[in-house]
Amino acid sequence: MKFINEWKQFLKEENFIKDFPLEMDEDGNVILYHVSSTANITEFRPAIAAANAQNYTTRDYVTWDRPRVFFFTKRGQQDTGIGQIPGQSFYKVKVSPDKLYPVAQDPAQLSARQQVQEYMAEHIPEFNEKYEKAQKCDSANIEYNEWHICSKVEDSNGLAWYEKRFAGKRFLIDDPKFHSEKPNVYELVARLAEERYGAIGFIYPQESGDPDTMIAVIWRPIEASQLEDNFY
Repeated sequence: MKFINEWKQFLKEENFIKDFPLEMDEDGNVILYHVSSTANITEFRPAIAAANAQNYTTRDYVTWDRPRVFFFTKRGQQDTGIGQIPGQSFYKVKVSPDKLYPVAQDPAQLSARQQVQEYMAEHIPEFNEKYEKAQKCDSANIEYNEWHICSKVEDSNGLAWYEKRFAGKRFLIDDPKFHSEKPNVYELVARLAEERYGAIGFIYPQESGDPDTMIAVIWRPIEASQLEDNFY
């Protein structure tokens, strides 16, 4: 327990959504809503929700397969595809705003190519071997005529690139050899948002960037309470 508490102290809690038009309770928590055909839910568990995902939810798993629970941010909100969500059980959850990361705006630049490079260097040994060579490159003082890697040219912005004679250069993370091993961008941002800021979910515009209709997804278990009246 001591280790966990010390680890939490390193988290940089930050409210990235303080200017979003969200419903808040008296304690400053964001109120989120969920419509379900299952009665008497007291806690939403993402793994269970993913295993029982409905057709209108499974389409969201095509781009990112991490189990998560979907929430509306305002009463009466509808799905853009099917309209009102089927179900007669209406729930709300409360979550601190610093636990929701705005993935579309990505204010901390967690999806930046430098972050992708860092992830690949940490998790892909062959990539890391090439990246370490790039870190040692001295092309500013040595004229290379052979294939090489470098991260110290002025326009690299910290990204390693590789070059083959007569074939030009490209960034190492764009090497087709590593294409299948690139991280899913949503998974990468989720992991970094949780590690660095303690986030447990994303919040993003439901359609066309409209901040008045937001969707939230939460990938950690969260306590739920039933609404006393209808959602729609």
